[in-house]
Amino acid sequence: MASKSNKKPNWGLLPEDVKSILKSRYWQNRSRLKKLLLGGEEFPISLPLKPPRGNTALDNINHFQMFISSWKAFPASQIGQTDVVSEKCSNDAQNKIRVLWREQNFRVFSQQQIPTHIQIPDIVSLAHLLGEDEEHQLSGWQSKIAFVINSLATNANSQSSHSQHSEHKKSLFDALVDSLNSLEKLSNSELELLVAVIPQLRKGLGKGCYLRELPITYVDTKFVEKNKQIIESIAAAIIDRTVNTVGLLHWLQCEEKPKDWLLVKPLCPISRESLGGVPLLRISCDTLTNFELPAMNILVVENEQSCLSLGQFRNTIAISGGGKNVEFLSATWLENKNVGYWGDIDSEGLKILSDARSQFGGLTPLMMDEKTVLAFEERMVPEPESVFKVPCSLTVDESTLFNNLRSKKYKDSRLEQERLPRDHVATVLNGWLEGKLTTE
Repeated sequence: MASKSNKKPNWGLLPEDVKSILKSRYWQNRSRLKKLLLGGEEFPISLPLKPPRGNTALDNINHFQMFISSWKAFPASQIGQTDVVSEKCSNDAQNKIRVLWREQNFRVFSQQQIPTHIQIPDIVSLAHLLGEDEEHQLSGWQSKIAFVINSLATNANSQSSHSQHSEHKKSLFDALVDSLNSLEKLSNSELELLVAVIPQLRKGLGKGCYLRELPITYVDTKFVEKNKQIIESIAAAIIDRTVNTVGLLHWLQCEEKPKDWLLVKPLCPISRESLGGVPLLRISCDTLTNFELPAMNILVVENEQSCLSLGQFRNTIAISGGGKNVEFLSATWLENKNVGYWGDIDSEGLKILSDARSQFGGLTPLMMDEKTVLAFEERMVPEPESVFKVPCSLTVDESTLFNNLRSKKYKDSRLEQERLPRDHVATVLNGWLEGKLTTE
């Protein structure tokens, strides 16, 4: 009898279908794969093969014949008279995989042996079924995990009881599986660094220094920084479980890596000489908060390019590059300084001015007023949608300017500080230093 349809039916999974399903459902799903490796999933995995019901096999006889023959040829198949096949087992993964069959009567075919399920007992069998790539991948994981456990757990527990030793190894195994993504990227030489650094770690080891300064031997600290996650997991498993709670850096008591770098430019010879003659410096925001700059006048500039364009001004140091980060203005050493702030005239720039004033109420805004806008209105450009609400620390005049910019009162909504001519900037800054502001 000819097949009624050439379209693949939704019943009768073939071996290649099963492999595709298992690969997607288990192997490519890292969360589920880790559970399998840890023994927390449903081994044996039992996958229904969707045998045809009733006489639906007549709809596609070719597929029905392929369904039966492909599973008869499958290496694990042993056809029996019940749902349970022969109990044959061996060390060969393929012989541990079981295909379950049952007898079914068909009006046309009479009685047939039909495959109903495939059962995979363990992770090794699953990898074998999926193919050489998965077997190689699993073998690599097992080899790396065994190396780390043998190198760390055995030595660390040489004085412990058998039960403690077993618990120690189990915790380490769980940690390595949890860090599987990191583990599989490590080369053999990097694995040696991993097992060399762990025994050197202890709480407070990095007190008073950065992670890259960590006092360890043989292992470079870049390796520690790059592989912080897996080191943290292992340390929590076999040294101190609180490492996972507080994080590796806090557990080691390392200083936080400097961030929010600011550009510091001395604008006079005396200030430059006080900074070792260096014309430009990069200082982190945290460092600057605790380091007094050697000048009476501190000019905070929103844009680095505008800062770099500045010439010489007496007893002055400029700071730029912070953008929205103006927390350094809370530094107590600024209380005795003459502090000026210069940024873009737009909604964002006025918001930063407001934030700066909330950190240091005594600052003087420079070239951020309507007079400057009107003098250089032709140089204005559009501002992307940004701040809508009037910032809370603006003066009345600054709030009016903010609303005027938002309501399109001027030729456009932004006057960038870079668009102001150098001679004008110099005039205003000298006026600020002399105690008389002017935009003339």
